Amino acid sequence: MWLGKRVFAEVERELLWKCRAGDWKSYEPIVRAYEGRLFGVAIGLVHNVDDARDLVQDTFVRAFKSMDLYDPERPFLGWILCVCRNLCIDFLRRRRFGRSLEGDQGGVPFQVADPNAQTDRPALDEETRSLIWVALGRLSDEHREVVVLKDIQDLEYGEMAQILNIPQGTVASRVYYARRALREILEGMGVEYP
Repeated sequence: MWLGKRVFAEVERELLWKCRAGDWKSYEPIVRAYEGRLFGVAIGLVHNVDDARDLVQDTFVRAFKSMDLYDPERPFLGWILCVCRNLCIDFLRRRRFGRSLEGDQGGVPFQVADPNAQTDRPALDEETRSLIWVALGRLSDEHREVVVLKDIQDLEYGEMAQILNIPQGTVASRVYYARRALREILEGMGVEYP
């Protein structure tokens, strides 16, 4: 497994250097490798399938055009997730006075980043997933963001700190309070949060 990650990192590094030189064809494997992760972040933040797809596409275009700003010594995932997050936040700011996030889930079920991952949490039924989406829509932007990054995308605190540009301790604190707020919202809806 470790050798596979190392080989992937070397191939990715080579592809990213080609992208920095303007090679769109080298960008396609990068897009395929990360589009699922970016979609998970976008859908968790904007709560609409079509908007999330558009934002992911915008993320990849913006990242390619800004490839000279990417530091090849740092993980690409963290950098492109940051680009995606910023686009989602800008989108939400523009939409702030429009429709509510609540109930606007676009038919996408709530899932953790890797549905095959071993977990000690019980499986969620469809109704519970729908209610979690509604509850996520009721969280503050700051709390929703950390829940999406930690509990849906399964990022480490260090990765989140890099993406959010805040200290790791602040990330841990936000996750704690966000989970507590989510639990309170769900309990108010009669749902036991796993």
